[in-house]
Amino acid sequence: MKSKALLFVGIGMLITGILLRKAFNLEISGLILILLGVVMKTVYIVSKARSGEYQPGTELIYLFTGLALFLSGLYLKSSPYDSINPVFFIGTGITLKVIFIILFIKKVRRNQEGLIE
Repeated sequence: MKSKALLFVGIGMLITGILLRKAFNLEISGLILILLGVVMKTVYIVSKARSGEYQPGTELIYLFTGLALFLSGLYLKSSPYDSINPVFFIGTGITLKVIFIILFIKKVRRNQEGLIE
């Protein structure tokens, strides 16, 4: 459970950071929480891969594609181009990242059940 706490605290920090930036216009505090949340989630994934509980596979395509779309949407949001709506990129990117998290958790659980038997 200790390692899962790292994942859930990271997700919580990420959500809190987004809310601070959007709802309260606390740009720096929000950015710091977002970055800390991303680092915590990354540490969790890397630790699972190093321990052998997670074998990276094709689900990483969802993660990298989601990140690329999300970051592209953020870039387009600040650019002068009006022909492309960045919300679609951001929304699709977040959806793909959530799909990755679901597949990641399923894969880790499946591997843990296999190790216990």
